[in-house]
Amino acid sequence: MKIMFRGLLLVSLAILFALNLNAKEGKVIGASNHQTPSWFKDSFLDIKEDIEEANENSKHFMIFLDFEGCPYCAKMLKESFEDKNNTSNFIKANFDVIELNVKGSREVTWIDEDVVTEKELTEKLKIQYSPTILFFSDKKEIIARVNGYRNSSDFQYILDFVAQKKYETTDLAKYLENVEKKELYKLKTNKMFKELDDLSKIASPLAIIFEDGSCTQCEHFNNKILTNKEVIDEFSKFTVVRVDANSNKTIITPNGVKTTPKEWAKEQKLDYRPGVLLYDNKKLISTIDALLFPFHFKEVLRYVSHKEYKNYPNSYLDYLRVRQDELVKSGVTINVAE
Repeated sequence: MKIMFRGLLLVSLAILFALNLNAKEGKVIGASNHQTPSWFKDSFLDIKEDIEEANENSKHFMIFLDFEGCPYCAKMLKESFEDKNNTSNFIKANFDVIELNVKGSREVTWIDEDVVTEKELTEKLKIQYSPTILFFSDKKEIIARVNGYRNSSDFQYILDFVAQKKYETTDLAKYLENVEKKELYKLKTNKMFKELDDLSKIASPLAIIFEDGSCTQCEHFNNKILTNKEVIDEFSKFTVVRVDANSNKTIITPNGVKTTPKEWAKEQKLDYRPGVLLYDNKKLISTIDALLFPFHFKEVLRYVSHKEYKNYPNSYLDYLRVRQDELVKSGVTINVAE
């Protein structure tokens, strides 16, 4: 009997092993391959030298940091750099642009003379988004940094800020606040939004969404992101509060500070709408200040609500790499596109 049982056990284990071998892995779909625009500058990647050459031509210097397959990079390159429109024409006339790969191995001589690979530079600059766009003054200082995708109209405001040297008298967040913009959007209601003014009593995961009437991406956010089932499931673990970023109504932050949404957004340098602050136990864990499609959006939420930030304290991207591999190996197909 023992021999028969042992035989059955070995057969069962063999079947399980065979099933495991035959189990299909998932895959990542929706990645958008793209090429560097042909008019981008050829560079020896000595950044100080590139800035000096741009200055000699009465231009500012810009670095576009991306990686292969990045859907946000491909979207922004097409809309603002490759399509023949006012934005791309303005960039060509006023900027020298080079591309760096956030995962790349080429050596870059940085403005402090430090020689690093592209990937090491990404870590040095604590880059969390792709694309990330850096602008430099003739004094070889970073004067503006764009984290993530911007559509052409929003990007044009930033280009004007740099080209007109507004950075000499103000910072980007203040400049964007004072730019006269059209009313494009009326704030929508959503059953997940809580009407709360005192956020200091909430220790559980908390999401504060900043929108305003000039928001070009809020329709997409409400119609695409907030209707996605996986995003809704992750948001269910949060207390969600939506505020008008132009409001002067008194609100108490999770830290117990009296302020207004307008002042709070300015303090956090939120130059993107909708901007989202994610708190846990009254501590700011992550900020969403760029376009994210559903998969990446819900994973940022999970990073906070599942307290993965304790396992990956240096970067959400460290968590994302591991998480994505786990999902694919477990048979899940991930769509990183819109």
